[in-house]
Formats: sequence, C-alpha cells, structure tokens
Amino acid sequence: MRRIAALLLPCLLLPCLGYAQVNFGETGEEDPVTIVGMTLAMVYARYGIPESVYAVRGAEEWQDDVVFVYNNWDLYIYQDRVWQIGLKSAYGISLGDPGGVVSLALGSGVEVYNGYMLYPLPSRSWPLQLRIDLDAAGKIAAIFVFRSDF
Repeated sequence: MRRIAALLLPCLLLPCLGYAQVNFGETGEEDPVTIVGMTLAMVYARYGIPESVYAVRGAEEWQDDVVFVYNNWDLYIYQDRVWQIGLKSAYGISLGDPGGVVSLALGSGVEVYNGYMLYPLPSRSWPLQLRIDLDAAGKIAAIFVFRSDF
C-alpha cells in the first residue's frame, strides 16, 4: 500500500506545483513532450515520411536545425534527435489566441518576457519548457516545447 501511495503522490502534487494538467490520451492527441528526444529512426517508424523538410539557420553552426513538417507539428532535429517541437495548439492554447489565454490555461508559473512567455514542463530525461511567442498585437504567434538545456 505504501508503494502505491508513493507512486501516486507525485501525480497528486503536480497541480500544486503549477504544472498544466492536460490529458492528451483522452483526446487522442499525443503529449508532445514524449516526442522530444526521439531519434530519426523512431520518428520515421511512428510518423512516417514528413510532409516537407526545411532548414533553420542559427546564429552559430551548432544551432542549425533540420525541421520535419507533419500535420500537427514541426519537429526540430539536431544531429539525430528531436530537441524542439513547433505546435499549432497544446495545453489549452492555440495559435492566434490572445496572450492572456496562456495564464488562464496554464495557471501560475508562466514567466512573461518581452514578446514571449515561458512555462516549465515536468522534466523527463532533460529539462523541458513551453515557449509561447507573441506577435505585435499580443496574440500567440508560435508555440514550442523544447529541451531547455540546449
């Protein structure tokens, strides 16, 4: 009984820590954090060939990415692993929503900066964050889940 309680306690405390409690399985969506860290072989096996591919140049060579475009997301790949996902919607927010929706959907823990917001996600093998970019009108222009140690 103690083992079961020890396993359930983190799940019960998660909302208290300010993390979004979203059940992706119920809607048929895959939780995007499970994709971060996938290898190219895993991506191809699970999602098939991307609809298109493009390159993103970084300020330095090590910041260059190849991006695989799928229907629901863009997978940013460095070397042979997904390190970032661009999304159309996640965690109760969607592209085009007013920026104020972010705090309503995610609760406390949202850090607001000039032109973007950050929200810590429960870590897996590495720290993860949600980034929401805002346009000049204050609407959501981009949504990313990424490894924050990159």
